[in-house]
Amino acid sequence: MTTLRTPELNDFSAEDQAALTRIAARTGMGIEQLLKPGIFGVQAHWPAWLEANLDHAIVTYLGRGAVPQLAKEAMHVAVSMTNHCEY
Repeated sequence: MTTLRTPELNDFSAEDQAALTRIAARTGMGIEQLLKPGIFGVQAHWPAWLEANLDHAIVTYLGRGAVPQLAKEAMHVAVSMTNHCEY
């Protein structure tokens, strides 16, 4: 059972709608798709948090580090498969 309702675009202030528009463009999703239940849809209740979290994820996931990019991707796939994630 979900505890958060699915937000609608008109529920957000103009500033939050602008943040959602930027996030949708960066992720290649439409805003309506972004608001659907899922990892982005839950965080979309707080657009500033979602944008900051996305920035952090991009830097840590795509940034250079000790773990090679292919190993990061393999870990993401393994965790997703273990959790039966559809993404």
